[in-house]
Amino acid sequence: MAMSALRMASSLGLRAVAPARARVATQSSRSMVVRAAVSTPAPVVVKREDVITSDPFNNVTDHIFEKIGTNLHKRPDHPLGIIKSVIESYFDEKYGKDTFTSYDDLYPVVSTYANFDSVLVPPDHVSRSQNDTYYVDNDTVLRCHTSAHQLEMLKEGARKFLVTGDVYRRDSIDATHFPVFHQMEGFRVFEPAEWEAAGKESVDL
Repeated sequence: MAMSALRMASSLGLRAVAPARARVATQSSRSMVVRAAVSTPAPVVVKREDVITSDPFNNVTDHIFEKIGTNLHKRPDHPLGIIKSVIESYFDEKYGKDTFTSYDDLYPVVSTYANFDSVLVPPDHVSRSQNDTYYVDNDTVLRCHTSAHQLEMLKEGARKFLVTGDVYRRDSIDATHFPVFHQMEGFRVFEPAEWEAAGKESVDL
C-alpha cells in the first residue's frame, strides 16, 4: 500500500501544452476496448473475458485480472485516496473549483495506439515487448500509464484535466516494483492569450 502511494505521488506531472490553433474534434466513437474511454455514467466493470482471451498474444493472468477494479485510489481512507484528494483540492484552490476536471474511473483496456503511438513511444521501444506489457491481443493492452487517455480526452474537448488510475506493467516484484501501481497526472492546453500572458513564446514548453 505504502509503495503504491509513493509511486502515485512521484508519478504526478502537470503537462503544459503550447497553444494549438487547429480545432480538435469533440465527437468520437465509443468502441469500448479499442478506444480509451473518457467517461462513463456508471462505475467501470471489466469482465474476465474482456482481458483474458485465447488470442496468442494474450499474456494477462488471473492474478492480474483480480487486481482490476480494486480502486484503492477511490477509497477515502486509503493512503492513495488521501493523496488523490489532497492533490485535487490543491488544484481547486489554486485554479478555481472545477477548472481541472478529475477522472478516476477510466476503462483500463486501451489500444496499443493510445498506449504507445499517441504519446510518441518509438516502435522499437522495449516497453512494447510482451515481457513489459500486458496484452489482451496484438492491438489492445492494459494501460501502462494514465497518459494512454490523453488523445481521446483531447478529442472529447477536454483542455484541463487530472487523471488517476491503476496501471499495469510486467515488472518483477521487489522492494520498489509491482505489476500494478497507480499514477496521477495533470494536463492543460493553454489558449494563445494565456500562454502569452505567462510570458511564453510558442516554442517554449
